[in-house]
This record gives sequence, C-alpha cells and structure tokens, in this order.
Amino acid sequence: MLLVGVLSVSASAQTATIKGTVRDTKGEALEGVNIVVKNSTVGTTSNASGHYTITVKGPNDVLVFSSVGYENSEVVVGGNGSIDLMLTPKTITGNEVVVVGYGTQSKRNITGAVAKADLSRSENLPNTNITQALRGSVAGVQVTDNGRPGQGGTILIRGPRSLSASNNPLVVLDGIIFGGSLADINPNDILSMDILKDASAAAIYGSRAANGVILVTSKKGVTEKPTIRVNTFHGVSDWAYKMKTFDTERYVQSKLDYRKQSGLEADPAKILDYLNKSEADNYKNGVSHDPWEMASQKGRISSYDLSVSGRAKAVNYYLSAGLVDEKGLIYNDNQKRTSLRANLDTKITDWLNIGTNATFVQRDLSGVSADLSFAYTNSPLGNWFYPDGEPTQYIVAEDQAYGNPLRAPLLTTNEEINNSLFSNFYAKVDVPFVKGLSYRMNYSPNYRWNHNYDFFRQDKHLTNNTTSATKYNFEGFDWVLENILTYKRKIARDHNVDFTFLYGRNHSETESTTATASQLSVDALGYNNLGLGTVLSTTSAADASEGISSMARVNYQFRNKYMLTLTARRDASSVFAENNKYATFPSGSIAWILSDESFMSRYKFIDMLKLRLSYGSVGNQAINPYQSLGLSNTTQYVFADGGSTSVGVFPSSMANPNLKWETTNTANLGLDFTVLNGRLGGTVEVYNSDTRDLLVRRTIPTLTGYSSIFTNIGETNNRGIELSLNSVNVQGKNFEWTSNFVLSHNKNKIVHLYGSDINNDGKEDDDISNRWFIGQPITTYFDYVFDGIYQEGDNIPAGSKPGFVRLKDVDGNKKIDANDRAIVGSGGQPKYRFGITNNFKYRNLSLSVFVNGMQGWISSFPLLNTAVSPNAPGRGLNQMDAGYWTAENKSATRPSLVYNNPLGHNWYMSRNFVRIQDVSLAYEFSKDMLSKVKLQNLRVFVSGKNLYTFTDWLGADPEVGGTQPGDLYPMPRSLTIGLNVGF
Repeated sequence: MLLVGVLSVSASAQTATIKGTVRDTKGEALEGVNIVVKNSTVGTTSNASGHYTITVKGPNDVLVFSSVGYENSEVVVGGNGSIDLMLTPKTITGNEVVVVGYGTQSKRNITGAVAKADLSRSENLPNTNITQALRGSVAGVQVTDNGRPGQGGTILIRGPRSLSASNNPLVVLDGIIFGGSLADINPNDILSMDILKDASAAAIYGSRAANGVILVTSKKGVTEKPTIRVNTFHGVSDWAYKMKTFDTERYVQSKLDYRKQSGLEADPAKILDYLNKSEADNYKNGVSHDPWEMASQKGRISSYDLSVSGRAKAVNYYLSAGLVDEKGLIYNDNQKRTSLRANLDTKITDWLNIGTNATFVQRDLSGVSADLSFAYTNSPLGNWFYPDGEPTQYIVAEDQAYGNPLRAPLLTTNEEINNSLFSNFYAKVDVPFVKGLSYRMNYSPNYRWNHNYDFFRQDKHLTNNTTSATKYNFEGFDWVLENILTYKRKIARDHNVDFTFLYGRNHSETESTTATASQLSVDALGYNNLGLGTVLSTTSAADASEGISSMARVNYQFRNKYMLTLTARRDASSVFAENNKYATFPSGSIAWILSDESFMSRYKFIDMLKLRLSYGSVGNQAINPYQSLGLSNTTQYVFADGGSTSVGVFPSSMANPNLKWETTNTANLGLDFTVLNGRLGGTVEVYNSDTRDLLVRRTIPTLTGYSSIFTNIGETNNRGIELSLNSVNVQGKNFEWTSNFVLSHNKNKIVHLYGSDINNDGKEDDDISNRWFIGQPITTYFDYVFDGIYQEGDNIPAGSKPGFVRLKDVDGNKKIDANDRAIVGSGGQPKYRFGITNNFKYRNLSLSVFVNGMQGWISSFPLLNTAVSPNAPGRGLNQMDAGYWTAENKSATRPSLVYNNPLGHNWYMSRNFVRIQDVSLAYEFSKDMLSKVKLQNLRVFVSGKNLYTFTDWLGADPEVGGTQPGDLYPMPRSLTIGLNVGF
C-alpha cells in the first residue's frame, strides 16, 4: 500500500528550513517519526504534536520519513517550505527491506526463499535468547529450546540433511559469519532476523549454507537527537508439567503388587518387612519426600537493558549494556549473563565511512546442578540428609544404584565462566568518480575464552579421601577478512542491474587444557593447588582450520517486474583432503510480478502477485579439522615387570584422502501475494532438496584395526510445502485485530546409503545398527511391534503369563525373534508444524496470543518400562506412575511389574501437541501524557509463557522430548511483568 503525502506549498520564497506535521491515516499526530535528509546525516524526529523542523541545502534534497509500523515515504523538497505528511500503516507485504547476504533488497525484488522474522511479538515477552523469537513464527523453521538457563536451543530449517555432520544453520551477525552461540546475542540489540531457506538465497555463503542461513542485524542510531531506552522485566517460573512418580502410598502399593505377581507373600500388615530398613523407619515415622521437589528450586528471572543511540554530526552510534540473572528449575542451576555492545559508524568524507560492530558477552554458569535422573529414580522414603545437615551419599543406604541428587551441588565448589568478544571493523568507499560503485572491507576477529574449575570437598561421613579438583581452560580465536565490491546501475528506463563480488579468507583455532587431581592431601586451597593431589592427570588439545572464498552475484530487473539473480561461489577448506579442498556452488533464481501485467488489471482484489523459481547448490563442511587424516592417540601402558609404565602411541583413525564436500541441491517454487487492499497476504513455498556425498562415519570390519572411517556416501532428500498468512481482520478507529499463521510440512528420507546388496534381493541394504533405512526418515524407530497385553484366557506362549507384553508376529512363523522387528515410526521431526498469533489492540491496550503445535511424530519412551529391578526385594528405586497391569486393572497398556522384557524392546509414544505458548498484555501510555514528563514512550506489560499444553505425551515436554531420566528439562511455565521506557 502506498504512502500518501499531503503537501502544503508555502507562498514564501525558497528557504533552507522545512517545517511540517506528520499524522497517521486517522488524522492523529505521530510522535517519534524519523525525518532524514537522504544520503546525509542530517535528521530529526517529530514531537508529541507531530511537528518537526529540519534544515535542507536546497530544493533537490529528499526527505525520508520513517516510523516503526508505518510505510516509509520520500518527498522531494522542491519549492516547499512546509511539508505535512500522512503515514500509512504497513500492509501485509509492503516494500520492506530484507537482508539477503552482503546487501539488502526490497522484498518486492527478492527472487529466493527469504523469510523475515516478526520481532514485534518479542517486545512484550521475556525472551533471553533470539531462538525464542523464531518459534512458530517462520514457516519451515523448527526450534527446540529447553528450560536450562544459558542454553541457545537448536534450530532446524527444512529438515535434517546430514547423517553424521552438523544440521545447524549458519548464523551471520551484521554481515559476518558468527562462530559463537545464539545464547551470546542480546535479543534487545537485534533489529531484524532474516532466514535464507533455499539454495538460491543461501548459495552466497556457499560451503556453510547447506542447512540454511540466519541473518541477524543489530540496531543502529537513527535520530539526530540521542535516544535512551530502558527495558526491564522480572518473572517467576515453575514446572509446566512434572512427570508423575510414585508417592508414598503408590510406592508401597507397588511393592505389594510386585510380591503378589511374583508369588511371594504380600500382606499389607507386614509392609515394614518388605521395605529396606531406612525406608521402613521413615514409613513408620511418617517421613517422606517428593524427589522432584527436593531436586528443584523456584525459578526466577530478572533482566535489565540500557541503550543509547543517535546521530552526532558524522557519527552514527548505538551503545547498550544488558544483564540477565536467571535461576532455573533444577537446584543450583543458574545463569548470569552480562552483555555490552558498541555499534559505531563515522562518515570521514562524502565517500568514506569507517565503523565497528562489537559485542562482549560473559556468561556465569557457576555451580553444579542437581541430577534430575537421580531424583526421578529415588524412593520417596529415603534419607536426603544426615542429622548434621550433610547430604547423604545414597538416598536409600541399602540400595546404592543411584546417588543423592543434592550431594554434588552441596559438596562441590564450581566456577564456570564463558567469555566472548565478537567484533567487525569495516571501511566503506563510495568510489567518487564511478557512480554506483562501492567497496567494503571487513575484518572480524572473534575471541572466546572459557574456564570451568571445580573442587569436590571431603565427605565428612566417609573415611576414604573423597576430594578431587579439575581445572579446564579453553581459548578460541577466529577471524574473517572480506573484500566486497558492489556496482549498481540503472540502464535507460527499464533496466536495473547490480553486481556484487567478494574475496575473503577465514581462520579458526582452538586450544584447551584439562588438569585433574584426586585425593588431595589438603583441601583448604580447593582447585588452586592441584599438586596436592595423590593422583594427577593432564590432557590438552588444539586444532586449526582455514578457508578461502570468492563469490560473484548479479541482480537484474526489467521494468521492475521481471527479476533475475545469478550467484556463483567458490570455497576452499583445509578440513578436506588435499585433492578435494575446492568446490563451486552456483545458483539462479527468477521472479515475475504478475500483478503488474495488463491482463491482471481485471482482478481488482489482487494488490500484488509474484511468482518465484530458483535452483542452486550449497555445501556442508561441518566436520572436525583433521577428519581426512590418519590420527594417532596415546595411552599409558603398564608392564608386567612390577608395574612400570610408559606412554604408548597407537593409530586411532583411518585416513581418507578422498574426503570431500557434502552438497545440497535445492529447487524452490514460491508465490507471494497481497489481496483485498492489503487485508490479506502471504507466501506459499514448495521445495525439493537432494543432499549427496553425505559426510558419514561408516562402520568398518574390526579386522582393519579400526571401528569406523569418515567417508562420502549416500543421499538424503527433503521435500515440503510451507504456508505463511498475515491478515488484518478488523481495523477500526479504536480497535484492531491482526493475525499471523504459518504451516509447514517436510518429508525427509534416506535415498541411498552404501550401495550394497549383500543378500542379493535386488534392494540396497539398510543400516540396521544405526537405524538408517532406505526410503525412511533419518530418525526412524525399528523395533518389535507392541500388540497389547496378555490376559487370562489368551493363548499365552511359554515364558509369558497374564500381564506380559504381547509382541506382533510380523513374519508369521509362530515365534517372536529378531525377524519380527519392523519400522514403528519416525521421530526426528514432525510431519506438520504450525503457529498462529492473534494480536488485538484497543486504544493503548494490546493483547497477543500465540499458539503453536507439532503433529505426526513419535519418540521412544523407556520410562514406561515397568522393569523388575525397582520393585525387587532390597531395591529402593522409584519409577513412573503411569499405571500398570494387575488382575484388578486389566485395561492398563503397561505390563505387570514382573515383566522382564527378555527381548529388550522399547516403548513409544506420540509427541503430538498443541500449546498456548505466549500470552502478553501491554499498555502504551499516550504521547500527550508522556510529553509532560519528557518521555518518548512508556510501555508496561505482563506475559505468560508455556501456559498449557494439550498432549498425550507422558514425559516432561513433548517438544523437548526427553526420554531418559537425565534428559527431562522442559520449558518452564513463567509469569513476567516488564517495563519499556524511552527518553
């Protein structure tokens, strides 16, 4: 939708001072609109009444009006002394600027599959890392984020491609490849996030772009007047769902049921005789504990962020400082993150700019957290502390299978500090004697240094020396040097062309050292004098890799409705074998804006309709630097001459001189549209990706002396469809209702593996040991098929009895053996992902509700295994309370407590869910009120995260999918109140 400008022409003579008023389409004054003289640093902002004053050099100057949530407008000054302007709210698919890698483009002119994340939803949410802003908001992007403080989460774009190499997308921060964690980036510093999903868009990054690219752009100064912003929020959190384990009553009943099903005496009056002595004492005295509560703590979070930005003559600046203090839900699991950022751009001359984007982050993760797996498996009748307050070694002294979850946190002194300094220094030259030609040089050093020190003190209740200490130090340094040449030109009236050329180098190196000591003679110095230990050991490691890149890209537009983009990138990487270090990744894409054609004029309801087609190639080099080489390792040999030792060297991995790039070729068809005067818009994408020469660690016969070798084999395929819709449902004077909906479906399969056919059945062999099957998804479950529970009266085979699991006789040979295993489902990713956001605004009050879900996937769930050992005499272990078969509970889907699972099959559950993920309510104070107290803006909000999940999954979180006792850290349910202030 176009921006409408209303010009009022002054009768006075031409003047260098322009005045005016900026309003919205309702006629209300707009405060804080940025008015800048194009191609200069001169700028101002409108006041609470919408008035502004700005000085220009002459009638040829162009004023650019911009404001968040409104379309930009450009007005030539001409002979006007007064320019009043009306800004129109942004429509669904306006000409917003999208970052595309080594530059920007209007969304209208994009030819590849590029999506822009909507960060406005995050303004009223307590997001501590940027991955949370992507959840459910971008079609084709799957985000998995657990509740552990300081974790950055994982992101998967359009499904997994590689079997052994990384499937993580490439992150580019301010135009430079970012080697740190997403958890290191302060969300308050982020201006935009753009996702390159197809090979055409991502090929510009070549060898690292096979898994997609996330382009993160930090904020810059905008207005001439300094702007100070303070953002803070405070919240509390608790378990959204706690897996149900046996309480005291159910625990005691399970002991009786086990004895009854085992044919043993099961007299409730003699329950004290069936329990361990320590359990019996507590049961008799009415003492019990909820292990989950014992190993948990109440979560809380506080966040403070301060930023200063603006333009001062020739300097554009953005400075910020942030602090996040977070307590997780597991005892002693905490994080403090401190971040600093400085973005500076200085205009030296009319043709030279220099600047830097630098950020420092420190994450304090000190402290050893409780082991939740121990909490899950421990008896509710155990002893957690001695009378003197010291933690016990085992909850049930008679059963030492699992320790006390609080012992390590309480007896260990730990300091873990992670530091990261990321910077980019650049110079940009607009070549004065060649119009449209510019050169940019980037030099980006990134330094990381971490340490993790811990000391386990003497256990006062043990006579042996329990002290141990460890010191781990890590340093990593990498740099990127890029030379970028850009030429833009308009030829005649109908042709626009721009060229981009790049040549760059990169280097990465790491070094780490670990020193340990145990049985220290003196523990007063903790980890500060490891030489006091009786047993000492030291290990160290180092690696380095380098790369060279060159790239050429051309964008061509004809009559602003036919677009063509061609890209070629050539990369070299030291991680590959000598004869395969170089690879070339080409791509091409076209776009056609059909709505600009005369034959479309009859369809008045169509505002914009664009068709896109692309094909391209990208690579993956995400393996260790020395994977193609034959490596050796050391070990300590002990001789039979009385125990003398010597260091020995042995070969640890086989060389592969033919190791080369993993390559993904992607075809993408896209349709962008806006209809009904901007009330409805969206994008439909259909894609097909083939990944060949997979980097795989292949198992080889042990007679070679090795267990595996890294090689290029096989092929995977991902194909799918994505839908994004944005709608303006209601737009009145005081009330607005907008919606965003995304839906994606990806089908992943293995096309080829080793090319072998050992049994000569005419079909390529699967890899059962790795659960890789031709024609099936990468993560596939291959197991015996559950066929119910045997009941009394059934035809029960020998070795089974009522309450045991009945497995399906797949091959029909009347016996259950390994040949009855079959594919029972897939769980690496869901078949369908969706998210829907509804935004409501009434005057200054706004409400946002975000719901997301995933459908069509399963996971193994071994916690459903009743197992014999937790209930056997002498055992003091707990288990999941999800019901089990008894003679009185024959409808249970879990077997009896004495089922011993002789074939070792697993249990599986659907991970389908629909979740009320985010709800936020915000109030924006009026400009008239704020003008009296000299504030630009003031917003207060309250939000809730992870409020409720509709699912049949019995685990802690269907999205995280934790299936083992130690993997049960879900996203917490949280309630937060926050404040955003602008001066």
